[in-house]
Amino acid sequence: MIKYIFCDLDGTLYNGHIDDRDIYEINKVQKEDVVFNIATGRIFPHALNIIDNQIEIKGYYICENGSYIYNKDKELVFKGTIDDEIVRKVIARFESNDAKLYFKYNQTVILCEECNVFSKYTNNYILDKEFIHRKSFDNLIGNIGVVSENIEELSKIEIDLKAEFNEVLDIYFSSENTLNITPKNVSKRKGIEYICKSLGIKEDEIATIGDSPNDINMLSGVKYSFAMKNSRDSVKEHANYIVDSVAEAIKTINYINCK
Repeated sequence: MIKYIFCDLDGTLYNGHIDDRDIYEINKVQKEDVVFNIATGRIFPHALNIIDNQIEIKGYYICENGSYIYNKDKELVFKGTIDDEIVRKVIARFESNDAKLYFKYNQTVILCEECNVFSKYTNNYILDKEFIHRKSFDNLIGNIGVVSENIEELSKIEIDLKAEFNEVLDIYFSSENTLNITPKNVSKRKGIEYICKSLGIKEDEIATIGDSPNDINMLSGVKYSFAMKNSRDSVKEHANYIVDSVAEAIKTINYINCK
């Protein structure tokens, strides 16, 4: 029986709003003792702002692609951040006229320079041009992002950063215009594994739902993995089910559980 669902936000559950059919199916399935969890690249306050007053989440929030995990009581239960020394080395190594750095720091998003492509995604950030010159980041940076409309430039940056930091950082495209940088072995999948180990959940008792490259690690190898129909082929090939919506995924999960 599938007991825990881990679902991405942006592009999966959330597309500027949460569909009423998704809300209905989530609330319904949770009444049937299936626990719904969020797995997102967003910082915790932003995830809460989307979910609160619409859905009562009975599970966990895996935030910043696994760097921070909160329980249903909104208590921090896991933190995996980038060491300050590594952050400073990334800043020193970074050189680009077409791409900009941003940081997820202490439950805020810090952008160091104005960036139109970033502003299209969200206005929930702080512009702080002096942030990269701080003496300390308090070991609270969960993610570093690189954003640009120049895909070729992002690919070059990915290769350059991996050449130096591959042993201590995971560096990958989280969307078409964004590179995501996290501590090594911190991901949505690792967050799910942490929760499963803590609660004694077997892997065949979970389902995962996502749509983006940063969801691949939690879709791949999971028996009940669902990708959105509008996902890239490179994402869909890692899922065992292709669906139009979270509601459809949950209906399929209910069918599986009733067998």
